Amino acid sequence: MIKLKHIINELGIQMTSKDPKHKQTRDEYVLIVSRDIVNAFKSGKARYRDTFDMYLDGEDAEVELDVKFVKRPNQEYAFSIAAGYGPRTFSKRAGEALEVVVEYNEREFPSAMSAFVSEIKEMLEHEFEHVGQDNFDSMYIVSNRYDQPLAYPEDSPQAPTHYLYLTSNKEVPAYVKGLIKRARVNKTTLVQAMEDYYNDYQATFDLYKTDLNSVKSVWMSWWNANKDTLKKTA
Repeated sequence: MIKLKHIINELGIQMTSKDPKHKQTRDEYVLIVSRDIVNAFKSGKARYRDTFDMYLDGEDAEVELDVKFVKRPNQEYAFSIAAGYGPRTFSKRAGEALEVVVEYNEREFPSAMSAFVSEIKEMLEHEFEHVGQDNFDSMYIVSNRYDQPLAYPEDSPQAPTHYLYLTSNKEVPAYVKGLIKRARVNKTTLVQAMEDYYNDYQATFDLYKTDLNSVKSVWMSWWNANKDTLKKTA
């Protein structure tokens, strides 16, 4: 049986640590960056920034991380995390960045901290996949082309529908690897992690009338087609 722990270092991505003589694996760096974000959150900061380098097959990419923490005292749930890698929106500077917005109700903490840490790690795993897709030849994926107008997400449309976004060429590996991270952290199965993701975003699925089983079928098909390769490259 293939264990989830065998998968995360897929493609051997390495990143520099504060010690330039040592390069962290992707798995290690998810842990390091997540700790830095969580510590910034715990300290009450409104913003956290960092820069690090990623390496793969002789190529390198400098990644700028920019995280905003926004208090929402009237928010009914503990927190939400929105993230994206691409052209900066937090500032007018040119270039790309991994930007994250955390909205939270501080009354829900520290009881919500375990769930928060898990989702931060899932988000980083997901977004590191996009960083690799955009910067390394071996991870490049051709974007889908659609006949219909792009409509989702509304703030930066990439697909005609919510379903087509979740099952697009670039998003499938990012979602699956992020959910693998969620499963590992929560000591559960990949299928259960998918169910938990649905429960977290059921309102969105309902709004766009997206069928979870159809999405899950695509995600699991990708997982089954790639799990042996992921194990060999871990």
